[in-house]
Amino acid sequence: MVMRRSRTIIALSIFFSQILTPVNASLNSPINLENPRVVPIFGQPEGVISDNAGWSGYLYSPRIIFSAAHSNYKFDNNRNRILSEPALITVGKPNSKASDQTGRVKVVKTFVGDYQLTSTGSVNDFIVYVLERDLWTIPKGNLLTAEIEKELVAVQSEVKFHGYGEYQDRCPGQPGPCKKTDFRDPKMRTSELPRSPTGIMKLVAPSYFPWMSSDQKTNLANETLVSDNLACSGDSGGPVTTIYKGTPYYLGVALTGGNVRACGAGVVDDPTKAFGYFSPVYKHLDLIKAAEDFIEANPATTSKTTITNPATKSKTTITCSKGKSVKKISGANPKCPKGFKRT
Repeated sequence: MVMRRSRTIIALSIFFSQILTPVNASLNSPINLENPRVVPIFGQPEGVISDNAGWSGYLYSPRIIFSAAHSNYKFDNNRNRILSEPALITVGKPNSKASDQTGRVKVVKTFVGDYQLTSTGSVNDFIVYVLERDLWTIPKGNLLTAEIEKELVAVQSEVKFHGYGEYQDRCPGQPGPCKKTDFRDPKMRTSELPRSPTGIMKLVAPSYFPWMSSDQKTNLANETLVSDNLACSGDSGGPVTTIYKGTPYYLGVALTGGNVRACGAGVVDDPTKAFGYFSPVYKHLDLIKAAEDFIEANPATTSKTTITNPATKSKTTITCSKGKSVKKISGANPKCPKGFKRT
């Protein structure tokens, strides 16, 4: 899913690069498995398995995942939202390797709110996935509230995010945005395991960005601002978290912003004007409730979705004839010998 790009705002998702997101490259971000709810998400043709995570997510409860809406939707030239998603979306186990094909669960239902595109960028970039069965046994996560957010912003609390995104500059020494042309190149692929950048991001008030235009402030009035945006392509949907009174809290999905390098996926016009933002989870409690109601009405299935590796296609047998001579040919893509016709 390739979309037009803005010079200052781009998307983090491999599957959806449109007007939205990231920042200054968080190069060589270390593997970080401290968050037990980070999951890799895979978009692929029906029945085919992928070994490269497309984007990231947060495991809220055994069958509910929070992620970024821009991995499922795009906008046309008139800013109309259009569904644009892979035929099959599966979710891997928390903190599992992206190449680990065991235990993946299919997404069977999605819930999205007022995800829209403004002149500043996308807002309300939040989506809830429901899985066909439990992915992992885990209690519900702790969610940010408006009251807690006020306290965190007042002290400019530091936040973290974790994701399966790129962690090396895909085009060192070159101006961005750099095209992603070879997914076999380690610099062009998402990480095998979740990572967290070493830089500092803080929750801040609009006054932290005195250069912001009135239009930007208006468009971002319902978003939560961060002092920077250290995400890269593939980190989309990964959890933004913090510790509040000794307890980890989920705040929202990573991460939208502007004037950022994003491991070469973005363009830095003026790094002093880099900014980040996300849609706080407390604005989407209706979506979570709808997902929980769906689960109550649709108990988990006992069957598992079958996905196959395209490198090991099943064999097919065909019949070929030449006069009275008949041959049966088997293989992944069988063809009749020269002079024979398929019958």
